[in-house]
Amino acid sequence: MQYIKTILEKTLNQLGLSEKIEECKALALWDDIASNMASKTQPIAVSHGKMIVNVADSVILHTLSMYKKRYIEKINLLAGKNVIKDIIFRIGIIENDRNQKSNKENDDDYINKLQSIQLDQKEIDNIDEIVSVIKDEEIRESLRDLFIKQSKLSKMRGRIG
Repeated sequence: MQYIKTILEKTLNQLGLSEKIEECKALALWDDIASNMASKTQPIAVSHGKMIVNVADSVILHTLSMYKKRYIEKINLLAGKNVIKDIIFRIGIIENDRNQKSNKENDDDYINKLQSIQLDQKEIDNIDEIVSVIKDEEIRESLRDLFIKQSKLSKMRGRIG
């Protein structure tokens, strides 16, 4: 009998999502790492080990750049593995209160866009094949829904970017 953790890790690896999950965890660590500079920054994305962080102005950009190596080491230490290889600081928009959810209209619009994305039958079949090894029906269906949403999100981001 396989443990759920083992099955989940194997499934995430097959879908190519393990690295993305680790990158998202690293992104979530930014405010703790940046501490007093967090309100003047906003982590935007992580891809292939590069974290992009918007900063309010050139002074903050310069200050953060001097401590870049230390930030990378702290993130990787907290993440438990070398997820971040570089941090790119750039002057950009900082949401005033990014810890609060955006207004309901924006949330609803985003959800509607995500729900409108359609997966083709091959994508659905691939997901079904991956989750078919899970015996517990509730867990299998939950993972299936999660993978479908992740695939739709990836498609939506591909259309935007």
